[in-house]
Amino acid sequence: MTRYTCLSDIQKTKFKEASGYEYDNKSLSGCFSTDRPFDEEDWKFSPWTFSFIFEQETGNIFCELDHRMTNNRTIGWDQKGNAIERSLVDKIYPPHS
Repeated sequence: MTRYTCLSDIQKTKFKEASGYEYDNKSLSGCFSTDRPFDEEDWKFSPWTFSFIFEQETGNIFCELDHRMTNNRTIGWDQKGNAIERSLVDKIYPPHS
């Protein structure tokens, strides 16, 4: 059974596109405040919280952008950079009701 130990290069690119920051290669899951969600360097509004979980069994990464004033944004990518189906993302980050 393959066990993935790191994000692929395309996943690192997708990570930056969502969070605004490069993946630091230090942790396979985490949470931090981002002052530029979606890598929008000219973002002038309040910060978001970005969280991520990397599944070593599948090689998938799941991410969530959270903001107190709007609905959360959730997404995930496989090792090839393909979007993960919504039902799998929702298991990691259930929709708020």
